[in-house]
Amino acid sequence: MAMTEDQIRNPEKTLVEPTYSKWDKDRLMQFTPNEFMQKLYHRAKNIGDDLYDDRGYEFITLEPEAYKSALILYMRRRAWSEWYFGTVAQAREITLLPESQVNLKLRLARQIQDEMRHYDVFAQQLRRYGAEPRISEFELPPILIQMQKVQVEAQTASEIAAANQFAGEIVLSSMTDLETSIFKRLFDKELMDAIYDIEKDEPPHIANGRDLILLECETFEDRRRLAEAQEKYLGYMMQLHVTEIVKLGCKRIKPVPIFE
Repeated sequence: MAMTEDQIRNPEKTLVEPTYSKWDKDRLMQFTPNEFMQKLYHRAKNIGDDLYDDRGYEFITLEPEAYKSALILYMRRRAWSEWYFGTVAQAREITLLPESQVNLKLRLARQIQDEMRHYDVFAQQLRRYGAEPRISEFELPPILIQMQKVQVEAQTASEIAAANQFAGEIVLSSMTDLETSIFKRLFDKELMDAIYDIEKDEPPHIANGRDLILLECETFEDRRRLAEAQEKYLGYMMQLHVTEIVKLGCKRIKPVPIFE
């Protein structure tokens, strides 16, 4: 990903994460499987912390109706994501895993149950604002279609995890565990409490991703494929989330993270 003019002018402000999918064999295979997994985890977490840090934004006062409209759109997108990225992707992971992985399949089934509860949480918040989720009527923005495509084109459970539990789930954890989370300033207490409630379920979901990554990261080809899936998904996710935050009443004053 080429650096933008703003990133060139402000290199000290730009979070730059390594593009592991472009590393050669000697460099990528220097890590143990656990070390490689940790590299992917920290790459996603660093991006989440950077994206959601309120010091990277200036606040803009919106008219109440404009803010409400943006918030409803955000929650409708989150409701759709909890359903699609939280249930369909995990169901595919279960079907792609070998029969021997009974315990992991059961954990993924429990994750699906959690994600349906998360959908209900956003549905309840939408109704509080006089709106309905209506997943079948939600018009996906083009960038969300690209995120969906990354997961749909994944061929293994581990590859799906690299673009799901070990990408989006890790980034979203920064919403609540980051002291300077932008959402603590953008959301009212009831909605933020709902987010905290949802995020309580994320550690075991991320652990599912961890174990799926460890199942298939022994070879150079495996690692490049997993790294590429995570990079593609995170690249699209960064664009979507910054756009949503800006629409909620902010101006991004720090360059968006890049892979280099």
